[in-house]
Amino acid sequence: MKEQAFSSALRRFLEYGRECLLNASGDVPPLPEAADFEPLANMLARARDAFAGDLTLGLGGEDSEIIAPLLAAFNLGGYACEAADRLIDATDQARDAAMKDVYSLSDDVGDLPFGRLIPCNEFRRALLGQIPQENHFLFPWLTECVQFDSDSLERIIQAWDELWGRTAPRDDAETLVPVLTTIQSDTALMDLLKSEARFHASVMRAADELARRQHMARARRSAADVPGIIDRLVSWFRIPAVSGAVALVLMAGVYFATQTDKDGRPRPIGVTAEMLVHHDGLTVRGGAESEPDVRKPGDTPPGEGDAIQIRFMLEKSAYVYLYHQDSAGRLEPLFSDRLDEGIHIFPDGEKRMRIVRSEGNETIILVASEKALSESELDKALHDAIDETTAQLVVIHFQL
Repeated sequence: MKEQAFSSALRRFLEYGRECLLNASGDVPPLPEAADFEPLANMLARARDAFAGDLTLGLGGEDSEIIAPLLAAFNLGGYACEAADRLIDATDQARDAAMKDVYSLSDDVGDLPFGRLIPCNEFRRALLGQIPQENHFLFPWLTECVQFDSDSLERIIQAWDELWGRTAPRDDAETLVPVLTTIQSDTALMDLLKSEARFHASVMRAADELARRQHMARARRSAADVPGIIDRLVSWFRIPAVSGAVALVLMAGVYFATQTDKDGRPRPIGVTAEMLVHHDGLTVRGGAESEPDVRKPGDTPPGEGDAIQIRFMLEKSAYVYLYHQDSAGRLEPLFSDRLDEGIHIFPDGEKRMRIVRSEGNETIILVASEKALSESELDKALHDAIDETTAQLVVIHFQL
């Protein structure tokens, strides 16, 4: 990625592209030779691979020595594409062919999961502030997820169980659930956050245990003037029947704690869902299909002619039932199966459900349960007759 690897002609070419994107005036430079583009393509490939191969980029905080060169490399790819669009004619076959690798690599860069850079958002906002608003869409490595607080991923790790169990404080839920919804397609990052959350929870339990032991030690010292009591307790625990009974009670308590919330109610399974709305006639640069609108339950319903998919993520395996309910209350089954943990989309692939004509008050209902539901239980869930706080299931509605 060293600048001296670039020819002077390529440096002037990149500077021209930068000036165009920043709406600055600049002289048209002479075109580089075809071979001059090879170092730029190599640099982009190394930067892309370095980002895609390291999940921890940004997670430890803002590390400019690592992040800044990668973002700078991505910027140079964007400058080159802009300059080439303006200066290189399709009939200039040698230069056009040399730029194809740069175009391809720049497209690949645009598809990288930049949610991993949320901890560097202050740094990215500063860089984005130098670019005119109308050209922000050309810099996804700076704009994607930049609206979130820099500490969002760390807070998700700390509040993982509460967020999935829907027991998180309102402020955490309002600020962190949108982050989870946005990054959930990055399964590798989600797995890393889950692993970090488990480690964080074990550290907190260890700290609590250490504090408990220190408290017991102080209690023993305070009880030193009551001879015989501690010795008698210790002798009781040496009896196999007593120690075994205590162990069973502790194991039952741990299991109960993991299956219930702080009020003793069954803990609902962790599931988030969103509707992907595809609009007709919208395309992105190059003619590809545009990114769909992502709508959460309660958001504005899709319009007539829109095509939709339901995307949902399970923290653990569950039985999932998907139904369409028309304005008269009639229910039509769309999908039912037992699914593993992870992200699922219905319909999958390139299939869509198109909104032909909505008569209002139509809904898509998703039910997720740890156990298979009987016909009567499913009917109650679909008609909101089951109290989710006393049943280990989740019911989600999307308005059409």
